[in-house]
Amino acid sequence: MDLSSFAPFAGLHAGQVAMLVALYAAAFFIKGLFGYGAVPLLIVGGSFVVTPHHAVVLAAVANLLTHVQYMPDGLRLGQVKLVAWLAVFVVPAIALGVWVFARLDGGNLSVLAGAIILGSILMDWFRLLDPIAPFVRANVRMVGPAFGLVSGLISGIVGAGAIAFISLYVRIFAPDRQGFRATIILITGVILLWRSIVLTFNGLIDLTVLGEALVLLPGAVLVGLFGRYVSARISDRGFFTAYRFVLLFGAAMMIARGAGAV
Repeated sequence: MDLSSFAPFAGLHAGQVAMLVALYAAAFFIKGLFGYGAVPLLIVGGSFVVTPHHAVVLAAVANLLTHVQYMPDGLRLGQVKLVAWLAVFVVPAIALGVWVFARLDGGNLSVLAGAIILGSILMDWFRLLDPIAPFVRANVRMVGPAFGLVSGLISGIVGAGAIAFISLYVRIFAPDRQGFRATIILITGVILLWRSIVLTFNGLIDLTVLGEALVLLPGAVLVGLFGRYVSARISDRGFFTAYRFVLLFGAAMMIARGAGAV
């Protein structure tokens, strides 16, 4: 393996690297709090420092490396059978999505991701799935594949928004905060692992990206643990209200950035 081109953060000055460290700490506090939600901030904020595609791939690697600490919660409290059923459809869709991702420009990535997240927020905020909840529960084998395929495709293409979308389905079966968070942690783990494998197979993850993620990892892990501590000490109402506003902010930033407004 040729190590001569291994140059983490090549072309960035110390201030830009410090910005990335702070950004990753803030994003993984959010993930520690909710079990997910770091990627929109990482992609949007990171694209101000590195290229949009680099920001997406770096976020994917760092997110995978930090996710291990949350998996015990997922395995202890999450709905494993539900996640296994969704994974059957998420996995092939991610492979197709990564193929599309490699062919999108940075602006389109940001706008698409922001629009997807914003749509998910509105569906959740106005409880648009509530009327169909009995139908979904009675037809899991029909509805689950649709959510799995769409979420996998979203994850493969934009790297953000998939969990926001699939959370609408998970909340029907795990309405309590701890069960919801644990189940989301499990499905996120499946998505992150498989997406990273597909990105590597397509030559989008190399030693440089891995080295950059390892530099950013210590602060992200520590702050993520603090977020996990805080998550057990806020109310269900406060949890879901904060979760909506975090995603709303990320979606607005993505759309504005992709459209060239910021």
